[in-house]
Amino acid sequence: MTISWLHNASALPAPPHSPSVSWEIVYWIEEIDLQGVCLVDNMMVLAVAGSIISAASVFIFMQFRRYDEQKAASDKILQATTEFEAVKAKLQGYIKFNEYLAPAKQQLVEQSKTFLVSVVREYVHLERFYRDKHKIKADLAVMGRYTVEFTLAIDLRTDNLDIALEGIGICVKAGQPTLSGPPVIKASSYEVSVPGVLVDERPFTAEVNQKFREVIQRHGLAMAREDTVRALCKAKMIDALRDFLSNQPGVRQVPTIMVVFR
Repeated sequence: MTISWLHNASALPAPPHSPSVSWEIVYWIEEIDLQGVCLVDNMMVLAVAGSIISAASVFIFMQFRRYDEQKAASDKILQATTEFEAVKAKLQGYIKFNEYLAPAKQQLVEQSKTFLVSVVREYVHLERFYRDKHKIKADLAVMGRYTVEFTLAIDLRTDNLDIALEGIGICVKAGQPTLSGPPVIKASSYEVSVPGVLVDERPFTAEVNQKFREVIQRHGLAMAREDTVRALCKAKMIDALRDFLSNQPGVRQVPTIMVVFR
């Protein structure tokens, strides 16, 4: 407004008494106003530059803050992942045994000859001898006392052995325990009911032994069905299977093992 007015004023005639002074004043005012405009422009530039710098500073600060937050979050995620993998590996150790049931079956078949149960029993066997039949002076009886050892084995074959996971445990189905070879008489003694009748006792004790051996085989077959004997056979299999599974890599625990004889 000042410059425009002054320019318009310059068109007016100068006062007659001081023309030069009037023009100097006008130019001086114009110079001052131009400098003011330049100063305002510079202040605006500085203000805008300051705003940009402030915004950039805030942006950089937020980026560094966000980086710290991201790093902290990343560290927490890494820690949680590590803990999860550790817990996962630990939990997998409790069911890892299931992967080794197939080779465990073959292992039990190969070790079946070692699953022997030895049982020692004492028996008394009595045989009667008659005077007319056996040509002796009087009727009598010969009693034999025996200590007998039975060896039983589990019938384990690939076609009759089954190992599977049932519920929360392992179920083993196998053949029945059987006698492994004939019973062995470890000790024997004899007693004649009528002393002094037999001149030679050996034929009579030999007959008692023969009769007893025929009976003792049936004793062994009956023994294989006894709960206590079957429990010993089951314990042999359970211990062998548990040892095998426990020694496999990654297996942390072996569950309850149950044996069922077919």
